[in-house]
Amino acid sequence: MKKILLISFFSLIFNNAHADSHAQTTEQATSPQPNAENSADSADNKNSAEPATRSMPNSKQETELEIAAYLKNSLTQVIKLTALEQEFNLYYLAADVKEPLGSLLFFPDERLHSDTLVSLNPLRVGLTRYQWQTAVLTLPQTTLPAIPQRSEYKEDTEEPESTTDTSTAAVEDNAEAKTETDPEAKDKDADAPDTAAQDTSTEEPPIAVKTLAEISLARAQASIKLLTEKSDAVIIAGIGQGATWAAAFAVTIPVADKENYRLLLINPLQSTDVSAPKLTQMLGDIKIDTFDIYTPHNPNLSIGINPALARKRAANLSEIEQYIQIKASALTWGRQGNSWLLKKVRGVLKKYVEKPLMIAKEKKTKPKTVRKKNQKPGA
Repeated sequence: MKKILLISFFSLIFNNAHADSHAQTTEQATSPQPNAENSADSADNKNSAEPATRSMPNSKQETELEIAAYLKNSLTQVIKLTALEQEFNLYYLAADVKEPLGSLLFFPDERLHSDTLVSLNPLRVGLTRYQWQTAVLTLPQTTLPAIPQRSEYKEDTEEPESTTDTSTAAVEDNAEAKTETDPEAKDKDADAPDTAAQDTSTEEPPIAVKTLAEISLARAQASIKLLTEKSDAVIIAGIGQGATWAAAFAVTIPVADKENYRLLLINPLQSTDVSAPKLTQMLGDIKIDTFDIYTPHNPNLSIGINPALARKRAANLSEIEQYIQIKASALTWGRQGNSWLLKKVRGVLKKYVEKPLMIAKEKKTKPKTVRKKNQKPGA
């Protein structure tokens, strides 16, 4: 009896499964298939649709905007200036005294922002405690050299010389025969206006794009005009690749103003911008006192000429009266080296800059002694 019940149970299950599969096949057969033409049209529409234009993000500009918003809640003043019809921010921090000794104008490293916590921020904040006002320029994005395009592979489809020569000769013969039989063709060609010349004459000249070299010099001049309202002494300081632009501005300082300017190079590096001049070559044209804080050349890590030695040789051949190099450890260019760098820069300013400035200031404030005229005896 149990066997009979089991057999009947399994037979029912088998019949139901067979019926379901048969129903599915019939539904698939009767259901309308998608039209091939519609699918092809949709594919053509997707291919014919123009690709959306993608705007490259300017990460440097966005970072500077964030820094400006952050510094508004601090003692640093975000001053907006204009140079070459472009608006830029100047991060200005006043000295702790009413009459500062001078100003330090920093050119930041192109690879970093204008308030990086390594080297730049400790100097611009720390030196204000020693009667110096500081300011940091903001520069636009660096323009790197264009990557050369790859050459496309072309198959060798040249025909034998004999066939090409005969074909060109036949074309020339036909052209000569046509001009001989149709004398009006020459007149038409002579009277035809030069369309190429007309098209080029109506085109507007391209808009000249300012280079980073022009922008940095213009912004430095606008910044110094503001800084010299309280003190004539200015230290032009360049950090990393910013040393290239600091040196480029120092070249423009005339000999008559060299007593009020000094150049400070901190870990100087060559700029990677396409318009950047060579840092070593510019040192031969600088006339103001220059101080170079550098890391000694390690031949095991880098190949080529010693950059610090090249700068020293160029300075020795220039009209710089005082060029001093200060060695710094490689650990200086990290957060643990910030305190050492501040002390070293402070020592350089105190020894080589502040003393001459104090002497000149005393001469200006000291009253002039009136010489007595020689009088006759008994008068």
